[in-house]
Amino acid sequence: MMYNRSYLLVGYSTSATFAAILKQMESSWWNISPSPFDPTGVVIFHVDKLNGVCLSTTANITIESDTASTSVRNFFSSTFHLLPGCDGCLVLIMNTTVQNMDTMVKLLKLNIAVAAEEVNLRTLYLLGREATLKDSDFEDFKKQASCLGFSGEPQFIYDSKNGVCTEGESVTNDLHFDGDE
Repeated sequence: MMYNRSYLLVGYSTSATFAAILKQMESSWWNISPSPFDPTGVVIFHVDKLNGVCLSTTANITIESDTASTSVRNFFSSTFHLLPGCDGCLVLIMNTTVQNMDTMVKLLKLNIAVAAEEVNLRTLYLLGREATLKDSDFEDFKKQASCLGFSGEPQFIYDSKNGVCTEGESVTNDLHFDGDE
């Protein structure tokens, strides 16, 4: 596990709705730390910049064997796995079921059409300790994504011109990720 701050550098999604969210994302950074409540868990605090608005979320992650998971009441649940990646990188593949996707889109104040109330999706993220990525590491990640069934260009590629939000300028969103609710 890669503790401390990491930057979301590249992201893919199999869901058209979530792909649209990734396309509107300007930046995202995550701080991963050991859970104070669960010796095998972690806490992810992340700050996303969507359409110029900075949103922060905290998620308690439960880890069992080689699978990590989190859930929010009847809103959504995710399981994910850590995959091999470049030096200083973290590659996560996630399977997520979102109930009431239209509610999530409204909470995030996004103008995106939602085709179904329940959405099952896969995402693949490449995070790095640095906010930059070597071209060779990017190409290797795209090959890895292709092998995992993600096609085309990623929906999110971090552009340093967008900058990142600070903790102080972010608004805590209304989603509470408790890991076991």
